[in-house]
Amino acid sequence: MISWLPETNSALILAPHPDDEALGCSGSIALSNKSGASSRVVFLTSGERLHETPSASVAERRREEARKASEILGCREPMFLNFPDGELRSHEDRVYQELCRIIDLNKPDVVFSPSPIDFHKDHIATARIALRLINVFASFKLAFYEVYSTLRFNQLIDITETIELKKSAIMNYSTSLCNKPEVYLHAALGLNPQRSIFTQKSGYYEAFWIIEKPTSTEEITDWLTYRH
Repeated sequence: MISWLPETNSALILAPHPDDEALGCSGSIALSNKSGASSRVVFLTSGERLHETPSASVAERRREEARKASEILGCREPMFLNFPDGELRSHEDRVYQELCRIIDLNKPDVVFSPSPIDFHKDHIATARIALRLINVFASFKLAFYEVYSTLRFNQLIDITETIELKKSAIMNYSTSLCNKPEVYLHAALGLNPQRSIFTQKSGYYEAFWIIEKPTSTEEITDWLTYRH
């Protein structure tokens, strides 16, 4: 559980919706970029169902906020796959095929994904796809991050150095965060310092479950339920 930043030249961040990456792992993304990594966020949907009914104007505003967030964090131009918001489970095979192509092109050392137990069906679907990818490629580390639900983690990354960038990225997502980004910022900045209990050092930390090799369903269950 030691604070640790994976050595990486190229990182790919899977975000089911614009704002997930900012809430979950933006401090670590910014830290990697400051260390010379090349990072790119892949948004699987554009979040057009923010208010239940799909809205093209909401989707465009969220894409614009996503572009700005990537700029704030020092990432490359983001990618938008534009799969239907709220329906990733029904499109898992197509998303998987598209991400296979993207991984072939970008050859990341680390792929970030929401965790398999995060409190959103699109987040869970993204995690399932990410596990399929590492079992096929076995060429990158898979780092599960927290958005709405906490996770049994095996690595903490000290983001104290980049906490102001994380704040800026979250506050940038006004439309995406229901015009109350300060509420989400308060929540994120409550969880990040709480992790200092495990390091016995004051600061801000993002938690990850990092997998370095193909993993079976049984191993995943054992880890998440503390049986391992």
